[in-house]
Amino acid sequence: MNPKASVCSFMLASLLPTLAAAVDPDIPPTPFRAVSSFKEALKLADQEHKIVFVDFFTTWCEPCKRLDKDTWQDPSVIALLKEKSIALKVDAERHVAMAKHYNVNAYPTLALIRPDGTLIDSLVGYRNAPTFKGEFTDALAGRTKFAQAREAVEKAGVDLEKQAKARYDLGRELSQRGENAEALTEFLWCFDVGMKQAPSYGGVRVSFLLLDIAELGARYPPALDALRARREGARARLSDDPSAAVEFGGINHYLGEDNVTLEAFEKLPADSSKREALGFWVFDILLEAKRYDEAATASPAAKFKAGFDRMRAARTPNDSMRGYLVKSAAKEVEALAGSGKLDDARDLLKALLEYDHSDVTTSVVQDHLKRAGHPDLMPNLSSVPTPQSAH
Repeated sequence: MNPKASVCSFMLASLLPTLAAAVDPDIPPTPFRAVSSFKEALKLADQEHKIVFVDFFTTWCEPCKRLDKDTWQDPSVIALLKEKSIALKVDAERHVAMAKHYNVNAYPTLALIRPDGTLIDSLVGYRNAPTFKGEFTDALAGRTKFAQAREAVEKAGVDLEKQAKARYDLGRELSQRGENAEALTEFLWCFDVGMKQAPSYGGVRVSFLLLDIAELGARYPPALDALRARREGARARLSDDPSAAVEFGGINHYLGEDNVTLEAFEKLPADSSKREALGFWVFDILLEAKRYDEAATASPAAKFKAGFDRMRAARTPNDSMRGYLVKSAAKEVEALAGSGKLDDARDLLKALLEYDHSDVTTSVVQDHLKRAGHPDLMPNLSSVPTPQSAH
């Protein structure tokens, strides 16, 4: 992008709230200032004895839109930001260099910056008005997320559950600050020791933690080297350690190398207990290839149904979780139908449609049944009870 054009777009984006308010006084007030450049914002902050506050957003980010809709329209938030900061909104995808400088890796990232340009703290993700005000005030008082994470590690003592959470949080804060080697040290301790010995973190260890290490590896290659070394360690234990298959599959998945897991899966005997653990990670590959017998073995009907029933019983209002349940159940129905396990397919299909038989869900299910060659399994929806979400 032309540098002059980039500056102009920055100026225009900053000026829009002020220009709009001048045209239509009914537009809600905003805490964000109109400035010609980030350099000017730093200068104003110095002159007014304030900080610079930056909301790094993207146009497609739903949590960013939620901030715009409620938090940034809260009168007390507006008053706080105007009193303490020169507040800016910056599209992270248009101002890549600036976002990279402040280690913006997720959206929204809310950066508190001193007039000299150094970072005070970053708050990642959506927060409502009371939460934001508390965290913003804490950061200005020196109680940054980083400081709190360090304090939590010190207070954790010998309790492995507390240690695992505290050191994981510290690793994420270090990663956000760009202290990559230090972040990797904390993450690897969590993987090798803390979360391995803390029962409640078993799932986090092979999902969110691995994702964080892989994302760190995108800008700090030693993190990827560390994952591959642990992958090979898990490979060596596949024959005699039940947990090794979960680690092996998880690491490959977050490295983007599910094909490595598939190769190991295909070498196992048909009756091997490891096929289910490895199969979890390659289920989608097997389904896409219409290897239905193997897919159904990798995801046993009874086990999937029990998990589905537990999750739908929570009656979660979270749309993303609902979408995940629908898509995963529809895939399982396809695997069961395609492998000839028709009674199991009908049983799960009935449970899914009782949970949600919206037009979107029924369309998804019909597509999967058609792929499996069993469109006839789709029941008459008039006979299906009202989904629990409507109660």
